[in-house]
Amino acid sequence: MRENRVAVIGISGSGKSVFARELAEKTKLPLFHMDNLFWRGDWEAVPESDYLRHHSEVVARDSWVIEGYVDEAMASRLASADLVLYLDFPGLLCSWRVVKRWLMHRKTSRPELPEEARERLKMSFVWMVLMRRERPIIERALDHKKAPHVVRFRFPRDAQTYLGRLTPTAEGQSCEH
Repeated sequence: MRENRVAVIGISGSGKSVFARELAEKTKLPLFHMDNLFWRGDWEAVPESDYLRHHSEVVARDSWVIEGYVDEAMASRLASADLVLYLDFPGLLCSWRVVKRWLMHRKTSRPELPEEARERLKMSFVWMVLMRRERPIIERALDHKKAPHVVRFRFPRDAQTYLGRLTPTAEGQSCEH
């Protein structure tokens, strides 16, 4: 892999943050969590104009792994990426992961979120993930910007196999073997 700009996308609970951390570690590319730009404090969203400005600043960098939800407003990330890795997993798996994430982080925040942002569990959110209602929005973003190279993983084992083939090399680069 010689890509310097990699976008990791998928529905909620697909494991974008965990996958992107491992990818960034192997590639030595700087990692950016979109949740970290979008949320402040106790699940207070930043104003959309501020978020989109910060998003554009990150996308303009020479190298990155950016993970997070994407819609048409943020699709510039996909067009700027050398590679888009799409964790397109089943809704049942992702909804289970949302519940598991709540169990793990209801008292402490996830690493990619502000300290005050403890997980909350709403059945309407679990249902949305189960039914993969974010997927059409992600697909529209992919179509909107015609991402140059998209690798779609249908199951976690495929994504893990991909990561397992990466071997760290020089700063900012990894190669597949």
